[in-house]
Amino acid sequence: MNPGLITDWTEHDSTVQKVLLLATHTLRIFDKDLTRLGLEKPETAFFLRRFLSRDRQSSISIIVRDAEPLRRSSPRLIALFSDFPHAMHVHECPASLAASLKDNLLLSDTSHALIRFHDDHARSKAIIDNASECRPYVLRFEEISKEGNTAISPTTLGL
Repeated sequence: MNPGLITDWTEHDSTVQKVLLLATHTLRIFDKDLTRLGLEKPETAFFLRRFLSRDRQSSISIIVRDAEPLRRSSPRLIALFSDFPHAMHVHECPASLAASLKDNLLLSDTSHALIRFHDDHARSKAIIDNASECRPYVLRFEEISKEGNTAISPTTLGL
């Protein structure tokens, strides 16, 4: 399928679900704070748990620009992260990088993607079954992941 342009939030949200359901091995997410993706919804959290349980090689890599909403308002994701620490990697990018990047990536394996061009807008590009079209975004995610991100822990450390 050729890339499709998305211009409204309803279509964006349904494409998020579609891209998630197409995942067989890896999910890579670069997002402001994950709130718009709806990963905390019970049905989505259930899917992510099933995805990670299905195969020990399955993995989810997440990079957020602001980790506070994840820590404060995402108990299902934190529980999932606690249950699958070997398969789930969550990082917060440096503030200098977070200030300059406004796009968001949801990558399913290497063939499916939802690219939202700006945090505040639904305008996105959907890519389904097209590895060559996804490749630049997979490479972009890998470049972002090499930028000295801070690992997020699923547990609160303290005395």
